[in-house]
Formats: sequence, structure tokens, C-alpha cells
Amino acid sequence: ASSAGGEDGAGSGGGAVDFSVDYANEEEEWDSDEEEADGVTSTVGGSRKKRRSKKKTKEEAYQSGGFFTARATYEFPKFTRGRNVTDIEWCPGHKEWVLASYNAVSAGAARGGAGGEGDAGGTGIPSHNPSTRHLSPHDPSSSFLQTIPSSAIPNEGIVAIYNLSMPSRPEHVFCAGCPILHSQFHPTEHPKLILGGASSGQVLVWDARVGRYPVQRSGALGGGHDCELVGMKVLGADTSGVAGGGAAGGAGGSITTSKLVTASSDGKVNYWSVSNLREPVEHVQVNANLSCLESLHGSSNTEEGVVCGDERGGIHTIVAGTGRDGSSSSKRVVKTLHPGGVMGGPDPASAPALMEEDADAEELSEMGHYGMVTAVATRPTMPQLNSPRAGNKETTSSAMGMSKGFLRGAGGLMVTTGVDWSTKLWAPAYSNGGPLMSFLSNSYDYMCDVQWSPIHPSIFATASSNGTLNIWNLATSLDQPISGTDGIPIDGGSADDSAASRQGLNRLQWSADGRRMAVASGDKLHVLGVGEDVWKSKGDEEGRVMHNLVSRGLIQE
Repeated sequence: ASSAGGEDGAGSGGGAVDFSVDYANEEEEWDSDEEEADGVTSTVGGSRKKRRSKKKTKEEAYQSGGFFTARATYEFPKFTRGRNVTDIEWCPGHKEWVLASYNAVSAGAARGGAGGEGDAGGTGIPSHNPSTRHLSPHDPSSSFLQTIPSSAIPNEGIVAIYNLSMPSRPEHVFCAGCPILHSQFHPTEHPKLILGGASSGQVLVWDARVGRYPVQRSGALGGGHDCELVGMKVLGADTSGVAGGGAAGGAGGSITTSKLVTASSDGKVNYWSVSNLREPVEHVQVNANLSCLESLHGSSNTEEGVVCGDERGGIHTIVAGTGRDGSSSSKRVVKTLHPGGVMGGPDPASAPALMEEDADAEELSEMGHYGMVTAVATRPTMPQLNSPRAGNKETTSSAMGMSKGFLRGAGGLMVTTGVDWSTKLWAPAYSNGGPLMSFLSNSYDYMCDVQWSPIHPSIFATASSNGTLNIWNLATSLDQPISGTDGIPIDGGSADDSAASRQGLNRLQWSADGRRMAVASGDKLHVLGVGEDVWKSKGDEEGRVMHNLVSRGLIQE
């Protein structure tokens, strides 16, 4: 029945109806009887004028500038209270469905009951941000799983599928015996099958037709992971058709060609066939404690390449090797783009003073991250635009060739965030290892996530632990985000409120068409309607980005 309901939603939501906008508008409606009783309505020019409430004022904080047009919040306290969202994924074939994974209930919430007072969302329960989980002393252990009826939800990790038309409860809820750190829709059998990555190192599969618990799971034997997973990506699944409005529940690659890549904190990277999780197809060892994972985009030579960040600020790539004749090899090669800190300089853990004000711009540009890399974002392949500004020139990055395993041009750009308050821009095809630029947070807060827009070639978004979101457009400015240096507050408080009054952001994810953005704060999932100035491309942004970088002397073509 749930699946049928999703199909109906897809039919109505695929056109002009935007569930997130509708729900946000419903929240702005007022009870006329209550308003008249309180004396807050007036009549101006024959029409009723309602006084703006404090809630409306807070909504305007994220609507200012036209970057976002609406917001809807999705949560189900009965199941999610005391947890944190650890990953977000939009369904490739049903764009009104969004997947969210959660870690275990925090220790205080578990003692007080999932529905009790004093939870993490209310007041005082120690709650950690999944992006910086390695720095938190309050990580729940894996011993909270209780002997409870199968119909109840345990205190361990869960995965929920939300339908944008139902903000008050999820469409499906799946359970596991350990915290779930990553989640993905199955590349070919979505939304029936869900993939999850656990803190135990297991890869789990749930079937919405069967029940709440996994129907398949990987093991540590045979080459599987025995440490927590820090990243999970599906390779070989083409979702570009969805971005252009294509539909399709099986738009991805075939089940035999789609691969799943996972990375664990001990540096092991495994490649799996999604049709067989008994043992990985192959594995690669990176000599570092990894903290995040991202796949490379752009060409057949990089479709199975990945980029990893580690806990000491290093950046590593895994790409297919090349033979003596230049042909692609089946052997994968691990390369370290940057070890963290300053190239050839002191140990990253012993030199944080270099991040102070006395470091000049040239020094900052050569620095890697000091401390854990929280997210890596490589620019996705952009849909072809029929824009008069683009003309008939071959301006796409794929036409510019490859260098050092990365695309040349704007398509080979990469952005990373870390706990050192910084966001860094990289162009590995041009540089000798260091980042091109480093952007420091004005509030000196952890940067928790970064994602490129899937349809606008020069825009990316960053999420901060102070509860604000920033939008960057490299075609417009390399110096500051177009959303302003103070950022856009998402959950609680206005732009003028202190960061202490706002919930930090865990994760963010653009929808495939770039017109929505899902942002997590605590156990809440906020779906934002993206303004036209953010998602609509003029067609000449790639050239403008490259012009800005070349004119600054950051790269040489």
C-alpha cells in the first residue's frame, strides 16, 4: 500500500505541485477565530491583513536574498528523538522521496525513554554531530539494543524514507542492531531495496516488501570491514536523466555493472557487487585513518575512482592504473594528494598556530586541513544546456581532457571541509598537491558538509556546526559566499541570534534537479525550496569560473 501511495505521489509531484512549498504555505495559515479573539487582525483596503508572527519572522531569515523559497520540516519524535541524522539521499526514480539514516539514541535519551523529557532535541542530553563524531566523548556504545517486541523500534540505528507530502511521519522505517552512518537507495531496485552502512562495518540491505529488519548483511570474514564505515557510494549508476526531468525507477546501470564502494576508518576501501555482499570484489588499503569518501565524476576513466579524506587532514585518491601503452589497467592505484597541514612542513597535529592571523594568503593556499576532513565533494557531470550564451563552443570539462587522474577545466574542481573551520578549493589536474584557496569560517566553527549543485556548474553549498548554510558561486566571487558571510540560519533563531541558540547542521543533499535541498539538524530533516537564482544556470559559468581562477594566478592553462 505504501508503494502504491508513493506512485500516486510521483504522479502528482512530478508536475507543478511542490509538496515542500505546499506544506510550508500551510504552516503560515492562521486560525481566523483565534486571531480575532486576540485582536491581531485588521482590514486594509477591503482585505484582511494579518500581523506577522515571530514564527514568520524566523522563516524570513532563511528566505532573505531569494536563495530559498520555502521550508518544510520532517521528523517523527516517537522514533527519531535523541538521534542524529547521519546521511541523506534522494530517490532517483521518485523525486518526492528522501532517505535519512540515524545513529543510536543518545545515552541520556535511552535512560529517560525515547518519548521522555530532556532529550537531545530539547534540553541537555549530550548529542554529537555525526560529521565530527570522532571528536565527541559521548558516542553511544553498541550495547543499548534491548530485548523488546519486534513491533517496537530499538534504540539503535534506524533508516527512514520520507514522502514530501507527509511531513508528520515517514513512509517506511527500517531498523538495525547498530548505528547507521550511511544510506543509499539501491541503484536498480529503488525504492524497494535500501543499502546502509553501519558503525560495525557491515553493509546492510533492507527490503520494503518484507519488514523493518535487514534481509542481507555483509560480514567481516572474506575481506569485509571490521571498523566503522566512514563512506559509501554507488558507482556506475547514471542519474543524469533524472536531473533533466527523466523518470524512471531503474534509470541506473544494470545490477551486474553497478558497484558499491565503502571505506572504513582503518583505511580499507572495498568494492562490492550490489548483487552479492558475501565478500567484496576487491579491496584497497590506504595508509591512513579515513574519515570520508566521495566518488569521482566525469569520464569512463574516473567512473570508479574515489577521493578520501582522513582524520589528520590528508586527501587521497584511488583510481585505475595505466599500462605502459597508456591503456587502463584493472589494478587500482592509491595517490596522496596532500598529507594534511603544510606540504613538507610540520606535523598537522603540532602546527595549528599556522592558522592564525599572521599566516599570509600564500601560506594558507599551500595548507591542507589541520584535523579531520569532514566532507569531500567532486563536481558532478552537468546536463547539457541549450543556452545562447554557451554558443556552439566545446566548453565542457570533459572536452578538455584528463590530467593526473582528474578532468581539466571547471569539471575537475573539488571542495573539502574540515574541523579546522575551513573550506578548501582544489584543482588536482593543475596543482602540485595543495589547495587553490582556503575559506575560513568567520564564526570559527566546524564545517560539517559540502555539496556541489547537480545542475549549476559553479555553485556549491556548505553546512556549519553553528547551524548556518552558505551558498557559493565561483563564477560570481572567489572571496565570499553569495549568501553573505554570516550564513543562512536553518533550524531555530534568526540571522541576528547567537550560534548557541541554533542547532548545528549534520548533512546536506541537493535533489537531482537542483530545485530542492535536504538539510539535517539533529533529528530534523529540513527540505528547502531552492530559488531560481541558485538552480538556474545561464550557460557560461564554467568559462567564468576558469577566468576567475586564471586571472588570480591560481591555475595556468
